[in-house]
Amino acid sequence: MRISICTTNYNCAHALEGHLRSVYDALAGIDFEYVVLDNQSRDASWEILTEWASTHRNMKIRSQRCTMGEGRQLAFRESSGDFIMVLDTDVVYSPVLRRFVDLYFRKSPQFSVQAVFCGIFPRDQWETAGGRRSLNTNEDVDLWLRILELGTMKWYPIPTGENMKEPEAWGRADYMSRRYPVHERILRLLRREWDLFKTRQVARTDIGQVVEQNTIDFGLGIPLAPWPQLRTRTGPIGRVVELGRELKQVMRSS
Repeated sequence: MRISICTTNYNCAHALEGHLRSVYDALAGIDFEYVVLDNQSRDASWEILTEWASTHRNMKIRSQRCTMGEGRQLAFRESSGDFIMVLDTDVVYSPVLRRFVDLYFRKSPQFSVQAVFCGIFPRDQWETAGGRRSLNTNEDVDLWLRILELGTMKWYPIPTGENMKEPEAWGRADYMSRRYPVHERILRLLRREWDLFKTRQVARTDIGQVVEQNTIDFGLGIPLAPWPQLRTRTGPIGRVVELGRELKQVMRSS
């Protein structure tokens, strides 16, 4: 059994050192590889990744323009593990990550299980479901629902770390992150709308209900909570109004 961490990175230098240290500390003694696609970051991310890769033989790095979903799928293709773990490079993980991983393999390795900021997927389920698509928005939910159709998708709604992103840039508001210059915020906002159109079936799914009906509890003693960032349905006119408001918000932030 080997775990392949497959992830992407873009302009996360502010959190990357802490992220990598927390992951390697939490998974010490476990056979794992860390495969990351860097989306040609403009900050110090590549230098950090290069330095880590030079001293950690189980780390593979690659630089290529990509969406989040495409990058994770490219990382998957370069991986060799029996289980795929998806982590976020702007999250610093707590010791809960190790407890979650240990209990997953002890209790439910036949399922794909998503906790907050960490998902573990048997390789064959990832492949059968078709893997990640080229999306920045809904790229995770898109795969979850396809694995759900296989009857093997579960959720464990507990936090495994702390997201270092600005509070105003959470969820669908990621385009507001200070990691992006104004022109890129606009492009990311428009790309989000395109991704939402491509994954419009997700908007018809009550993700909160799906998670509630497929929750698994490993007994870590951490209170379960509603799944964060629930999607809300908005009609076409409402979407146009909201997009206009968000564009104005971006312009005011310049």
